[in-house]
Amino acid sequence: MRRSDVIRFLVLALSCVSALSCAEQANLLVNPGFEKVNPSGWGLYGDSTYDTGTHRTGKQSGKVWAWDYGDGVFEQYVEIIPGMQYKATVYVLGKPDDPSSGGSKAWIQIEWCTTDNVIISYPIKSPPLTGASDTWTLLSTPAAIAPSGAAKAKIKVIIQAPKSKTSGFCYFDDASFSYLPPM
Repeated sequence: MRRSDVIRFLVLALSCVSALSCAEQANLLVNPGFEKVNPSGWGLYGDSTYDTGTHRTGKQSGKVWAWDYGDGVFEQYVEIIPGMQYKATVYVLGKPDDPSSGGSKAWIQIEWCTTDNVIISYPIKSPPLTGASDTWTLLSTPAAIAPSGAAKAKIKVIIQAPKSKTSGFCYFDDASFSYLPPM
């Protein structure tokens, strides 16, 4: 092989690696930092709101409460390609001065859905945040392959009170839902 061919090959290989890295980092969520209220990209359910007093980046975050078996949820549908691999992440903060009681938990999850928003899978969940912290904690789902029949992913950030007389609230910021290129 000539030296010029080797150089061309290396340039091509590096550009492909660079393109794969960019593809992995492309966030498919609308309003991942919870900055916009209307239209926000996120659907709010239970006790959920936008909060300007606490945020990791930008000027606000999503705040959710849970009590007595209830959930606070932000959710968003994203079009996907079946057979491709995806991952969801979010930063969460459960402040020590905003105490949770009785085991409330917060996490991010992926649910695969049809074009009509019918859920066709069990949720793929991150490990939960189970207590207060002075710092933002990154939660991440495992990488998951979208099943055949899926047209969308429903991304949910949740706090849940597991039983009666439990409560808690937390903040979510800088969420991401990304395609992971094949290795």
